[in-house]
Amino acid sequence: MDNKILELEKQCLDAVQYNFPLLKQCNGELVFIAEADSEQLTATAWQFDPQTQALLKQSGVKNALLEMLDTLVAERKHQRIKPNREGRLIIQNGNVELQWLQLGEAGLATYKYA
Repeated sequence: MDNKILELEKQCLDAVQYNFPLLKQCNGELVFIAEADSEQLTATAWQFDPQTQALLKQSGVKNALLEMLDTLVAERKHQRIKPNREGRLIIQNGNVELQWLQLGEAGLATYKYA
């Protein structure tokens, strides 16, 4: 795997954690999919309680996370690094982790808050 991509992902995750301290109050995950011909996310499932989802939206964190994921998906696609279409962003008490999933693993239809 390209070290530049790994470094970009690490920098983005570090920046999100630093710039949004309210993530320390959040626990959940965001599952996402980007279609093959799209460099942006085409579907997401937010696995957070309704109050946390509202907080993320009102504070601008939701948009920042979506923009970050769009950037990372686009960069992986440009560099032809797979997986690049599906993933999971896990937030646990301020820690943010990104897991890339193989095609078909996201299964958005099974999620409670999809």
